[in-house]
Order: sequence, then structure tokens, then C-alpha cells
Amino acid sequence: MKSNLFLIALLTLLPLSSALAAPAPIRIDFQKAKQDGKAVTGWTYKGKFGTPDAQFSIQTVDGKKVLCMASENGTGSLLFDLSNIDIEKYPYMSWKWRIDVFPAGADGQITEKDDQAIGLYIGSGGTFSQESVAFRWETETPKGKTGFVKYGMGAVKVHWICVRNKTDGRKKWIVDECNLGAELKKIFGGKIPKELAVTLSANSQYTGTSSLGYLEYIEFSAAPLTAKPKK
Repeated sequence: MKSNLFLIALLTLLPLSSALAAPAPIRIDFQKAKQDGKAVTGWTYKGKFGTPDAQFSIQTVDGKKVLCMASENGTGSLLFDLSNIDIEKYPYMSWKWRIDVFPAGADGQITEKDDQAIGLYIGSGGTFSQESVAFRWETETPKGKTGFVKYGMGAVKVHWICVRNKTDGRKKWIVDECNLGAELKKIFGGKIPKELAVTLSANSQYTGTSSLGYLEYIEFSAAPLTAKPKK
């Protein structure tokens, strides 16, 4: 009886946070990735017929292996399957990115200038119909601006958010975060699709310019980054 009382007393002294600790985040990075044709390990490349390909490669920047995303009057995307990650359990997404060269004059609000050095698209759908939410580092588009656009004769639907623009500067790493679960529920009728993928896109085709950006990682977590150091 005494031992049971001691155990109860011990449990009451334990910090509540230790008992309710959130599960460890799931990180997708490029530390072990290698070049795989036009793509990198674990990712699939998608280009656009008749348009020069964007170039994706693994480079070491500031001592870490990162994904380099470059475009010269072109476009291209890398796709990664997220079906093994439960977004209901890990609804928060954070990522670390930087832009070295902005596609000059680009503006997501204007069809003829709809280029971005980096765009993160999270969506669902098959070969002929896709819908996603996009987090973009724009050039001229005002930060916080949102929009909706269709590509491929309406088969591809994108709900985009301008997270950053050229006022945030060049060659500077920034960590950003969103409540991905909430954003997905907005566009999918209050539900999170089971089959999801993340697409990384680099574009300079419409402005006929160049772009260069880097992505270090994407991370999914059960709790927001609040008060965590952004490394």
C-alpha cells in the first residue's frame, strides 16, 4: 500500500508536459540525397513540354546539404509522396528556405508574370485533376496576399499564399511555418485528404528571366514552433 501511495505521489510531481509530450517532428531534408537524373533521391521530376527545365541539385551551403532550385527562362517541379505522414497528427508544417536570385518583375497576381523562385505546393489528386495550397516566395506580390489560379485548362487548381517577397532580401535563410491541416481543410470541405504530395516548384518562364533558391528542409509537427529556436 505504501509503495502505491509513493507511486501516486511521484506521478503527481512529474511535469504535465512530460506526460503529454508531443510526438517528435518528421523532417524531410537532403542530407543523404543524391542526384537522380533531373531529380534527387526520393523525389520525382516533372517538367513542362516545350519549356526549358528547371535545374534541381544537391549542394553544400553553410556546411549543410540543401536542395538548389535554379531556373533560366524555364520551369520544373519535384514531387514527394506524403501519404505516410498523418497530417491530422502532424498538422503544422515548417520549412527553411532562401532566395539568391528573384525572377525579375514576377507577380503571382498577374498571369503573364506568374513566376516564383520557390513555391511549396501541398495537394491531392490524380493525373488529370489536382488541387493544392501553395506557399510562395514571390518577387513583387505583396506579402500576405492570397489568390486562386488554374493551370492546364483548369485541371490543376492552386490556392496560393504569398509568404515572402523581395523585401525580405536575398541570400538569407528564413524559417517559416503554417497550420497546414487548417489550410487543407479550407479547400477540401473540412477534411484532409489521405493521399497527399508536396511539390517544389521553380519558375521563370513567364518573365523570361532567371531564378535561384535553396531549401534546407520541410518539417511536419504536432505542435507549432512557438518559442522553439529557428535553426
